[in-house]
Formats: sequence, structure tokens, C-alpha cells
Amino acid sequence: MMLKQANENCEDEDGIYIRYRLDGSLFNLRRLQAHTKTNERLIRDLLFADDAALVAHTEQALQRLTSCFADASRLFGLEISLKKTEVLHQPAPQEAYHPPHITINSSELKSTPQFTYLGCTISSDAGLDKEIDNRLARANSSFGRLYKRVWNNKSLKIKTKIQVYRAVVLTTLLYGSETWVTYSSHIRLLERLHQRCLRTILQIHWSDLVTNDEVLEQAEIPSIEALKAKSQLRWAGHVFRMKDHRLPKIALYGEIRSGYRYRGAPKKRYKDCLKKTFTACNIDHQNWSDFAADRSAWRLISSKGVTLFEETRRDTIKDKRSRRKARAASAVSPDPAFSCRLCSRTCRSRIGLFSHERSCRQRGHSLPS
Repeated sequence: MMLKQANENCEDEDGIYIRYRLDGSLFNLRRLQAHTKTNERLIRDLLFADDAALVAHTEQALQRLTSCFADASRLFGLEISLKKTEVLHQPAPQEAYHPPHITINSSELKSTPQFTYLGCTISSDAGLDKEIDNRLARANSSFGRLYKRVWNNKSLKIKTKIQVYRAVVLTTLLYGSETWVTYSSHIRLLERLHQRCLRTILQIHWSDLVTNDEVLEQAEIPSIEALKAKSQLRWAGHVFRMKDHRLPKIALYGEIRSGYRYRGAPKKRYKDCLKKTFTACNIDHQNWSDFAADRSAWRLISSKGVTLFEETRRDTIKDKRSRRKARAASAVSPDPAFSCRLCSRTCRSRIGLFSHERSCRQRGHSLPS
């Protein structure tokens, strides 16, 4: 009732219109250009429990929405907390950032470049960097709190530690990864923490010369990239099975009515990331909806696809490593003149010899008498 009262005093263009079409291929965006077969949905508010988010294209429209929402709340005996209410502006990629000025009862709301909504960090640049940093910090904190009790506890089996790691650390690290649009830099940061935690659990030191794939095999756990792909596939199937009026399905099958993408190298979209995941998991992105309608069948296909993806990824890394070692073996042999006087090791260059002898002296080696 309160939302109905608030929306009565708003203008028709206040909010964000999403143009969508539920028939046809998800990745064929040209179908959204049709004038007769598309539908539109006006989004003004996003509500979850006691959290409320108002969205609009312009500062003036957001001010009208905020004023109507505040007036309706007052009629129902509610009051908006000014300390907990913030304003986030997401400009176009090539536009400068200008903080908006939104007021409630002549009190200006705080403008912030980022804030946390439902546990996820939303940034003004619509990027994922801040969210990845937040996930890394939280997962690292969770791992550190269990160091003495679990990871360094010799009474627990490795299998038990891995199960705790999956339940506590990985769920914290990959929270919300179903909707992430990641780049290779994000995956490297996540994989780095993943490897560091597993090496601590398995007590593998860097001097043991154990590869990352061998660490994953010992822990019997897939890579972060495979875990993210599995979560995205499960989420795609879940959204497809939703009712047609649900907002997540409309957002997945649609796009914003007003706006355009800049030429050159535009930002990656969620559909681009999802299509890449389908291709990597050997799932036909044209007919994937035929399998997603059956929840059990889709989970089975997703698991097989992620397993194939992980095997292909490891085979590719092994092939690159073998070719790199072959190139190193076929290189010119080092000059015997660059031999260490302390341990008789042969180096490839003079500067390498100087650096190696300095390390030898630090380790306590001395010149032979």
C-alpha cells in the first residue's frame, strides 16, 4: 500500500524501463529491436526485507522518487533514517563523476562512490574491483580465525580440513559469484588466495616445487574459475525456471530501454560472460534452455560441463609448461666461465653469477682453501 501511494505522485518516466523478450535465444540481442514483440517493465524500487533501493536515470527523477517515497512513509507512520540512506551515481564510461544532490525534508543525503547492498559492494564505476577486494579480505579473515583451531590442528584429517575450507572460506570468497562479470585479473587474484590457503592446509612450502595443479589434485578440489562457472550455470538454470513476471528473469532476458554502448572496447556484459562459460563447458548456448527446464538434468549437464572445463584447463597448463621446459632445454648451454667459486654452480651470465655468489655468502658458504 505504501508503494502504491508513493507511485501515484510520480511521473511516468521516473524510474528505469527494461525492454525484454522471453521468446527466442538469450544471446541474440537483435531480437530486442523488434517493435511489436517486446515488452517493457518499469523499475522504480528494489525491495528486500528492510532494505529499499530507488533507481532512476536522472538526478531530477531520483529526487521526485525520493520525495514521494518519504511522503508515503510519513503517512504510514514511518521515518527514513538519513544516516543510513546514501546516494550512488554511476556515470557513463566516458563521463566525469559528479556527485548528485538528493534531499529529504531539506536535508541532503550523503553521496558515496560505493556501498554494500545485500552483502555485495556496488561501485560507481559499475566494476568488480571493489567487490573482489572485499571478498578477498573477508575470506582471508575467515581463514585466519580458524588457523589454530583447524588448519594447524594435527588431530584433524586433511579431508576434514578441506571440508571446513569449502564450507567457510570458499562460500565467503565466492559469495554472489553467480552474477559476477570477471576479467582475467580478477580470476588471478582469487586463484592466488585459493592456492595460498590450500598450501597452508596441506603444509606445502614454495621450496617443494609443487605446481598449482598438483595442489588442487591433492586437495581434490577444482579451481576458482571452475567453481565460478558451476555457480553461474546453476544460477542461469534457476532464473530460466522462474515465472515470467520475476524481475531477475526480466533483467536476464532484457536490456535497458534508453542508453547505448560506446564503440571501441565496451565493458563486458553478463551475457558475454555467460556465453563464454557455456562454450568452455561444451554446452550449446542456442539450445541450453531445453535442458534448463529440467532441474535434475540441468544440474547433471552443468556438472559434466564443469568437469570437462577443468580437465581442459589443466591439460592446457601442462602443455604450456612442457613447451616452456622444452624451449629452456634447447637454449644455449651456459658458459662454464661463469661458475660459482663457492658451490661450483654454473650460471648463464655474469650478472647472474654475481647475484648467486651473494646468496651463497648469505647462506654461510665460504671460498675453498
